[in-house]
Amino acid sequence: MDKFNKEHTTPQDSKKEVSEELTEGPITTEESQNSKESSYIHMKKSTFNSIIAALIVVIAFMTAFVTVFVDHQVIQKKMTNEAEYSIGLPPKDFKRFEVVYSYLKNGYVDETVTSQQLIDGAIRGMTDSLEDPYTVYLMNEETEAIDETITGSFAGIGSELKNENGMVVISTPIEGTPSQKAGLQPNDVIYKVDGKDVTGWPVSDVVKIVRGEVGTDVTLTIIRQGQELDITITREEIPVITVRGELDQQVPSIGRVTISNFSLNTDQELEKVVSDLRQQGATSFVFDVRYNPGGLLNQALRIANMFLLEQEPIMQIEDRQGKITEYHAEKTKMGDFKITEPYVLLVNKGSASAAEILTGALQESANATIIGTKTYGKGTVQTVIDVTDNSELKYTNAKWLTPNGNWIHKEGITPTIEVALPDYAFLSILDTSVEPQSGDVSANVRNLELMLEAFGYPVVVDGYFDEATTKAVTQYQSSKELDPTGIVDEKTANALMDDIRQLIEQNDTQYKKAVDYLTTKE
Repeated sequence: MDKFNKEHTTPQDSKKEVSEELTEGPITTEESQNSKESSYIHMKKSTFNSIIAALIVVIAFMTAFVTVFVDHQVIQKKMTNEAEYSIGLPPKDFKRFEVVYSYLKNGYVDETVTSQQLIDGAIRGMTDSLEDPYTVYLMNEETEAIDETITGSFAGIGSELKNENGMVVISTPIEGTPSQKAGLQPNDVIYKVDGKDVTGWPVSDVVKIVRGEVGTDVTLTIIRQGQELDITITREEIPVITVRGELDQQVPSIGRVTISNFSLNTDQELEKVVSDLRQQGATSFVFDVRYNPGGLLNQALRIANMFLLEQEPIMQIEDRQGKITEYHAEKTKMGDFKITEPYVLLVNKGSASAAEILTGALQESANATIIGTKTYGKGTVQTVIDVTDNSELKYTNAKWLTPNGNWIHKEGITPTIEVALPDYAFLSILDTSVEPQSGDVSANVRNLELMLEAFGYPVVVDGYFDEATTKAVTQYQSSKELDPTGIVDEKTANALMDDIRQLIEQNDTQYKKAVDYLTTKE
């Protein structure tokens, strides 16, 4: 799905889509849940020294890890229960911690300050001092989010939700999930969740209350064809679909395959999608990893293996001592499914980390044609360790390199054929908390004018809501059967953003170039 403002946003911003279309839950992790009890360090919170220990212990583990993604990262999740070593601070440094802690705990003007607050702040101070955005101390909801990212499933009902004219709407009930079994249908409007009116809520907030523990019930009050219906659904573990495929409508011999991230079963999903498209008549493919933030390293390796000959290089990892470990295509370890048809890989600045591992492998080892714009440029590896039952430390511990030994960090990978999307593909979303109108001057108004210009309305793009802008808004509202007030209310803003998204999809210059390239080769 195309999204706004991806080329000019932070990794965090790049998760938001124009229509706010989301599944009603992020990814969870089976591995981390199964290993939680055995892999974290217990701290007795009743004594000062045991709390301080969290500041001075370095944990290293000897056995296997799982590599995961969060915000353009390749991460190693340690999964053992034995600490290899701990390094204590010199007594004088320990004393400094103790003195500062004691004065703040016992003398700070606000008596509500807690030991946990001070210790967490001290640990965050250590990670912040490294000036590495990928080295962080995670707590509570942050640890849940990173753990949920590992396996590619979540506890919920299994529906994709979107915002339409200020209402949260069922986009697609996922096949075989509780939402489909309960009878939810596309375009059902979610009016209430467990009796709570959610009209006007952001999709992300509705997602939070629709999700819950496996086995618990949630009651949705929906509006379908003007009638209210109460539907009670039991939450289950829902797998996240990371690979989608279809035949090109104009050239049905071309299969279009989108990989949204590299999660636990992405390789199996890709194998099934490609096999299905082959049966439908596909003889060449466009693989799309645009806006793919990364994922499991083993998945990037297994998928790269599908395109390469035996023992062709996939990537390298360089540790802190400079030791290089090389990874090669190997059917005994990575599977024997192969993609031998002509193909093109689509990338852009939203393609990061594990997506870049795949890109580098195909470009340098398979001489593949890469189309789009330069990738994000994330060339480091992070390790996550459990510190307590509700906190984790994520830190950078290695670099990854392309097959030829190139470090693409902060540089990205330049595609074989550079093709930009239209300028309107990078517009910011409209701020629906305000209602721009005649006389207003703001960046939000300028963004509105750029959208109107993309639709062909004669406006001056200067950020000033003048008479021409008012006229264009009124004409647009009339064309959408909205109240023609000339004021950009929430319904108008959402309609504009939905139409821009559709315009981007209709004018996907990068995908069109890929189709032209494959058609010419055929």
